[in-house]
Amino acid sequence: MKLQLTKNSGKPHVIKYIRDNGSATWMYADDFFVQHDLSHYAIEKTLHYTTAFMGMLNEGMEIKDFESREKRMQMTITQEAMYAENMANLFLWETTQGNFDDFNGTVRQAFETFNTQYPAPSLSEKQLSAIRILFRQLLQRWFELPVSETMTLNFEF
Repeated sequence: MKLQLTKNSGKPHVIKYIRDNGSATWMYADDFFVQHDLSHYAIEKTLHYTTAFMGMLNEGMEIKDFESREKRMQMTITQEAMYAENMANLFLWETTQGNFDDFNGTVRQAFETFNTQYPAPSLSEKQLSAIRILFRQLLQRWFELPVSETMTLNFEF
């Protein structure tokens, strides 16, 4: 699958996912959603997730389905998807607030708060470092991307 992010000025950016079968799903997005999706990419690529957000899109889910409460309630959310979604905002938070002293403890607290059906994930220092490095590299590429240009990332399942 390919993730394409087109930077715009004065209008929303475009996030487009081109599935392995050639079909696509896309949406207009603000800066937050671009960065959130880059966080997903870094997490899912580093941890080799195949059934999280990108896997769901590759299997035919439409990106706009996540905006509909009714459609979200009908989705099958895998353990990987639950992990990726909860961690995506935490890694994004770290880029502005600094790294959590205990990332795994913070994730555990979030899972306890949401009372999810899955135990909280626990990442090794190597995994945490790899995600943080990749995510920050992706953000830097995005920030440096000229307006009207597209950044393309490949995601292998």
